[in-house]
Amino acid sequence: MREIKEFAVLLMVVVIAAVSCPAEVVGKAAASLDGQKVREQECALGNLVADGVRAAVGGKAAFVQASQLRSESIPAGDVDRDALTDVLLYPDEPVVLVELTGTQILAALERSVSMVPKPSTSFLQVSGMTVTFRSDSSPGQRVVEVKIGGAALSPNESYDVAMPASLAKGALGYFRIFNRLEPTKTGSGIGDAVADYVRSLRTILPQSGRMRDLSR
Repeated sequence: MREIKEFAVLLMVVVIAAVSCPAEVVGKAAASLDGQKVREQECALGNLVADGVRAAVGGKAAFVQASQLRSESIPAGDVDRDALTDVLLYPDEPVVLVELTGTQILAALERSVSMVPKPSTSFLQVSGMTVTFRSDSSPGQRVVEVKIGGAALSPNESYDVAMPASLAKGALGYFRIFNRLEPTKTGSGIGDAVADYVRSLRTILPQSGRMRDLSR
């Protein structure tokens, strides 16, 4: 009986502590970070997460599959750690840096836009690159142009690309392109990566213009 009472008291202390300690504010959003269509087009929330993933391990570019994100938005104003964690389905998954050829990047982007305008968990949010495509073109011929760091993608050149570990292992059918890549660097979980990135920004300015569908 005594042990039960002690446990009840301990549980009450934990609950009170949780209520009295608000989530850490890590930054401020200058405008709403929309993620409602994260599985079918570029969105501000997807861009933020992709930028955070790239910042965590470096690299010229980054991919984040839509299955990592909830179709939700973060409102303008103070952004706390819980808000960032809540929009991620797997916040503890590590971020890795891998080496891809331009040909592999192009193939990945073709798969990414293969279902557009229909929603797909394999749609990729990107960082460090711009992608122009036609969703009404034939499969395998939809990507028109890709630029990384402002320069045209070179099929034979190698690029350091950041991404969630599961994507590097070929999740969502990407194994046909990546075939279990060996990371050259492993970073923190996605949640920590994005929170650290927001702290470094202080104010989040929603980004756009990375993916352009000429068919729309």
